[in-house]
Amino acid sequence: MPAVPAKLKLHPKQMEVYLSKARFRVVVAGRRWGKTALSRVLIIKMAQVRKRKIWYVAPTYRMAKQIMWSDLLEAIPKAWVRKVNETTLTVTLINKTTIELKGADKPDSLRGVGIHFLVLDEFQDMAETTWTQVLRPTLADTGGHAIFIGTPKAYNYLYELYKLG
Repeated sequence: MPAVPAKLKLHPKQMEVYLSKARFRVVVAGRRWGKTALSRVLIIKMAQVRKRKIWYVAPTYRMAKQIMWSDLLEAIPKAWVRKVNETTLTVTLINKTTIELKGADKPDSLRGVGIHFLVLDEFQDMAETTWTQVLRPTLADTGGHAIFIGTPKAYNYLYELYKLG
């Protein structure tokens, strides 16, 4: 597959997260820091590996579409794309990797799939059990990685995960 486009630039703090080898990364930063832009670059990096299943999860399906869909389609090199499904917010690449956008508002619909890379955006607005009981097990058999991104919002589960780092 062709190289990642040069337009996907990261600032030094984003690059620090991008280069981290940690299986689970937590980014708690203010608005406009570039958390979603960072996750988009990570999705594209992970998508270069054959037959991967990548999920981007926001608190609601509508938010996932509003936050990520258009920018993701613009960022993925057209030569990589085999099929785009606007209804299910799924991109299938020529290397058989799929990228799907999901909402955490119906956690039971997220069960049962083996995922290789998972982005949890606006994680401060998701239920703790969405991670612990539903999504964490989806990474078990693949050894998949996850990034949790969000803005500070009191002492919630995002804060607890941040403290673990």
